[in-house]
Amino acid sequence: MRRTLPLALLFVLVAVQAQAQGRFGLGLRVGASGHTHEALADGIDTHVGVFGSGNVFYLVTDWFLVGVNGEGGFHDFKALGTDFGRISTISVIPFVELRGPANAYLSLGAGYNFNSFDLDNPFLFGGGTVRKLDPDDTIAFRIAGGWDFFFDDHFAANVEIGWKYNRGDAYAQVDVGGATNQAKLADGFDASEVFGLLGLRYFF
Repeated sequence: MRRTLPLALLFVLVAVQAQAQGRFGLGLRVGASGHTHEALADGIDTHVGVFGSGNVFYLVTDWFLVGVNGEGGFHDFKALGTDFGRISTISVIPFVELRGPANAYLSLGAGYNFNSFDLDNPFLFGGGTVRKLDPDDTIAFRIAGGWDFFFDDHFAANVEIGWKYNRGDAYAQVDVGGATNQAKLADGFDASEVFGLLGLRYFF
């Protein structure tokens, strides 16, 4: 599955080289995100977290843009009212933008999520002590709406809100009665999130 990312990047580069009249650009944005579900199980909640995004893109025409987005979301999580660690997701997502009047746009993308759960302290859950959580990496689907406000011919302020799909299997290393077992979480995990971003874009 990970081999599809280089192919997707190559596709984007080939596509944009065929459009000599367009413009390359760079974007950098920061914001916040929140999970749309309890990420692991009932009783384990996550806080609103920091969300950052950078992208390389090519404006093919005034109405169409292609690019590759790299972004990360970082959330503390708590069980039984106490913070125990962090859920981190780094995503690489090729995307297209369908642009309309006044530089508003709809962004659609698909790529890959690299997930990790970091425990600061073991915690009791389900009759045992959870010492490690290991989520799978997953397919990412991303949809967002945004707007570019141009200061001049090159710089634009950018605002974007959207949703990203991130759901898969997860495993827990659990100590029960002195024995360590690895158990697959029955419902897996769902770290899909909604996000809001604010930043700058530069069009060459």
